[in-house]
Amino acid sequence: MKSEPNSNLISLDLLVVGGGLAGSAMVWQAVRRGLKVALVDQIKPESSSRVAAGLVTPITGSRLALSWRFEEFYREADALYRFAQNQQCSTFWYVLPALRIFSSEQERRLFEERWARPEYLTPNDDLHVRVLTADELTNFRAPHGGFLMSPAARLSTQPYIDSTRRMLDAEGLLFDCLIDPQRDMIPNADAFEFPSLKVQSRYVCLAQGIEARSNPWFDTLPLHPARGDILRVAANAAQVEQVVHGDGWLVPLSNCEFLVGATYARDAQACLIESASGIEARAELLRRWNSFFNAPAPPIELVSQRAAIRPASYDRHPLVGSHPKYPKLCCLNGLGSKGSLMAPRLANQLLDFLQLGTPIDQTLDWTRREPKRT
Repeated sequence: MKSEPNSNLISLDLLVVGGGLAGSAMVWQAVRRGLKVALVDQIKPESSSRVAAGLVTPITGSRLALSWRFEEFYREADALYRFAQNQQCSTFWYVLPALRIFSSEQERRLFEERWARPEYLTPNDDLHVRVLTADELTNFRAPHGGFLMSPAARLSTQPYIDSTRRMLDAEGLLFDCLIDPQRDMIPNADAFEFPSLKVQSRYVCLAQGIEARSNPWFDTLPLHPARGDILRVAANAAQVEQVVHGDGWLVPLSNCEFLVGATYARDAQACLIESASGIEARAELLRRWNSFFNAPAPPIELVSQRAAIRPASYDRHPLVGSHPKYPKLCCLNGLGSKGSLMAPRLANQLLDFLQLGTPIDQTLDWTRREPKRT
């Protein structure tokens, strides 16, 4: 039987479970709305959000297509990350044009056909591209040239997530622990009680990433996880001044270090580095480093290799929405490799649903297709 809210518990507007990119976006959007929000999150160094490079790229894939709903997602991401930076007096959001190297003459022609025609420009001309010739890219292996695209950006995910935690910790609203949502959460008429945390919350958002697979409240959430590996290397490669895309990607860091990524393996569900999957991924990423440069490529020293399981969905669209019985209990998941771009807008849409009853876009609703049971 449902009970009435417990007056001995601290009352919240929103409790977020999971402090990755999705959960952090829920926190900051709630803060922007003046809501009292708390976070339940225990640091997992190899979570997908902490391992992620945080790339935000407008034109992607072999088809050189504009990333799905890029303009609306980018506007929200840029606004939220700038807000969070200002609140924390920190820097973790870097806006800089990105370089894409053409893999073939056919890819270059596809680009010119698609992006030199006016109908492919965004309505307000926010997206800018500039073709580069091979002569302009002599520092790279780029016989067919490439192009610069903007806006593009990178979110330094670990500083961002850590800033979110510090902000809440200072207010006594960070619970650095694990909970069992089935055992520790009690739904009642007006709020969800968490006796072990001594709080009750009007709304609850489960943003647990891959950990959602063991959550009975959303036990049919159709996640199709995939392992991704990234290398951190040291090299004297001053020519890499911005994020470079081609056969994978390169990200310049400080102190002559770079990220090289990323692999995508549906069949690997563990993150051991010295496993067969990890060794194979390392060899592939080293090959990609070499593929970016004219021979001989700058020699590198391997600093680290990290791997995580991305919480991807079966159709690569996010999984957003409410519990069928408890509409104030929601999930935000399935962001895959585009969490940095998508999380801020998705969090805003979910809060609109919770506060205003605005329907969730059917393309995003986690119930849009009955999952196949294995």
